Amino acid sequence: MKAKKTPQLSTAKQREIGAELRRIRMRAGYLATDMSRMLGWPASTISRLESGLRNYQAGDIAIYLARAKATPQELDELVALDRLPDDGYQVRSHPNDFPDGLPLIKVLDTCSQSITTYNPVEIPRQLQIEPYIREAFIRKGHEDGHALDTAVRTRLASQTASLRSPGPFTFYLHEATLLGRPKEPSVKHEQVLHLLITSSLPHHHIHLVPDHFALASLQTGFALYRHDQHLPLVHHQQPTTSLFLENDDDVAFYAGQLERVANEALTCQQTRDWLTNHLTELELELDHRHREPSIFRPDQLRRS
Repeated sequence: MKAKKTPQLSTAKQREIGAELRRIRMRAGYLATDMSRMLGWPASTISRLESGLRNYQAGDIAIYLARAKATPQELDELVALDRLPDDGYQVRSHPNDFPDGLPLIKVLDTCSQSITTYNPVEIPRQLQIEPYIREAFIRKGHEDGHALDTAVRTRLASQTASLRSPGPFTFYLHEATLLGRPKEPSVKHEQVLHLLITSSLPHHHIHLVPDHFALASLQTGFALYRHDQHLPLVHHQQPTTSLFLENDDDVAFYAGQLERVANEALTCQQTRDWLTNHLTELELELDHRHREPSIFRPDQLRRS
């Protein structure tokens, strides 16, 4: 009796290249069957190549891209990516605190069966509302203007795409994050309300981490992505680069850190109760502000 073959799990680099091949093919108006006919490859080969589930020969990517009418820049970048070692460590550069535009992030956000995120310094990007995003970008050095508007729209659009899959999505937020920024009470109120509504959605699990708990070995957030057909992957974001880890030891370390966080975090219902109470406090603060009489200051008068 023959032993069953262990299914081949795709790597992040394979999926990133596959997703870009599909995007470029579709932009050219070709069906997968068109590419199969032009290249003389079986349709199943095209499908598995674009899904990141097939190993390929050196030069196949360049041949595919040439047939799919890729631009010279796309050809150079993807061939260079293809030549990088697929050794469980991938590094991608991006604008300050903005990994959302990376093709690999788009693949992970939209094609993972589960996403678990821990962030000790701010609300995870998948849960941020528009004013929060704008304030966070400006605080980190982004200038107000068209580029900032585009970044905000991109993040909001990526939220819709990433949270469309069945999940589950698990988020660990620090208490200090919700008590601190944003400074404007109305924005904070809107953000907390959004978290409370999102926490009631199926497969969305939001857990509050008490202020007294911190991971001494990690000062920044990370996300663990899982899928039955893909190797589990950790995304560790730095200000201008993102590190993607797939080696067993690395994944095991971060999974262990998540277990420590989960043991200290509030349950989903306890978190909802905390958000409800905090929302009431913010509403009282806003109501008090609205009731306060305006304080007359002569320096506010326009000079004639």
